[in-house]
Amino acid sequence: MDFKVATLLKSSSGNKKLENVNASFEVEWSERNCHIDGTVLLIKTDVGIWVSAHLKANYIAECGSCLEEYKESIPLEIEEEYFPLLNLLTGERIEIEEIIEENFYIREDNVLDLSEAASQYLSLQSPINSKCEEDCSGLCIDCGVNLNMKECGCGNNTRNTKIAALLEPFKISE
Repeated sequence: MDFKVATLLKSSSGNKKLENVNASFEVEWSERNCHIDGTVLLIKTDVGIWVSAHLKANYIAECGSCLEEYKESIPLEIEEEYFPLLNLLTGERIEIEEIIEENFYIREDNVLDLSEAASQYLSLQSPINSKCEEDCSGLCIDCGVNLNMKECGCGNNTRNTKIAALLEPFKISE
């Protein structure tokens, strides 16, 4: 998601540029492509460019209960400032006393790449244990069949010996 911002960097503070986004990029932590669409407002600040993006990310996720793939859609609201590495008026490299890894920078070819910020925001907004459906039944702990698709016949009524010690205090007296 690249935006050419040379003209905006040459303008005075407060100038704006509205861009529509309809792009795909690879998300590192999911090893899949993510499709993003929405709008991005670029505002020139005294030091760089403020990005205010209203996006929707669509990607294929894996259910944490039944391990089936499903389509996930997450809204992203990005608010970040990007700093230039090159002064357009003089052509000199801007001496940054300390490049801070948490900041976002405009490349030397005056292109603002929103992909890293979108990936970080998506990582923060994605559920840790996502589910394909709110009432997903998951997998049978004994035979591994997907309980959303069929019932298993493995005798799931038997007590699970893996947690037997934990169930001892809750024994029902007959």
